[in-house]
Amino acid sequence: MFRNFFIVLIVLALVGCGKESINNTQIGIVGENEPITRAEAARMVSLNSYGIEEINAMERKITFQDTDISKWYDKYINAAFTANLIAGVDSEHFAPDEYLSLRQAQFLLDKLKPDNKVKLQYAQEDKDKPIPYNIWVSAFERDMNTEKLKTQELKIYADKSQCKSLGDNFLITDLGITYYEGNENLSSKNEISAIVNKNTIAALKTINEIKEYDNLEVVESTDKYIRVKVPGGTRKFNIEGNTADVGDVVKIEIDSEGGYTIK
Repeated sequence: MFRNFFIVLIVLALVGCGKESINNTQIGIVGENEPITRAEAARMVSLNSYGIEEINAMERKITFQDTDISKWYDKYINAAFTANLIAGVDSEHFAPDEYLSLRQAQFLLDKLKPDNKVKLQYAQEDKDKPIPYNIWVSAFERDMNTEKLKTQELKIYADKSQCKSLGDNFLITDLGITYYEGNENLSSKNEISAIVNKNTIAALKTINEIKEYDNLEVVESTDKYIRVKVPGGTRKFNIEGNTADVGDVVKIEIDSEGGYTIK
């Protein structure tokens, strides 16, 4: 619980919470009772300082043995390192897949904001225990650079299964073409709460199953499908017996088996 920008943190055994999943992605609060990795933390803090274009264009300064340019997190580690926000566990290793400890988390929070008032409360003997992903994100959100980052609720309208030209790591959301690299496998079956830097997802807060899309303008219609406007493009929905006309604004409900109905 937050009180006066302080976090009271009870460190629990880190066990799976048995949530429903879609496409290997947990539904509900992201990372509840699950630790955050150092790579995920690097993504968040780098996007707190830079836009994705700046990160992609950066000179690679890191020389750690346990990451390379082919890894999704390499550029974020490089950017966070360049910004002097995060260092390796030693001179030769970053340990991207290891967990961010409570002590490391507090160090990062203090780096993000010099007058930081977000303090993680833990016993000294627990300082090297991992911090759960959702607790870290809550603390990060209090400290984040609000000129770069904001929290938004987003529906995912399409992924590469609907639009092959999107490729990996791209989605169509309320932001238009949206970029995400990380451990969660997001798809058009999801709606999310996320911390974003323009059209790039820095952190996921919740992932839920989409039940409906609303206020969709029909741009093509047959008795078997409709095509509707979505941010940054269009999407086709197969609907047998469709009676909607071009120009109609419709709501599409999604049933438990992934079928579509116009309401």
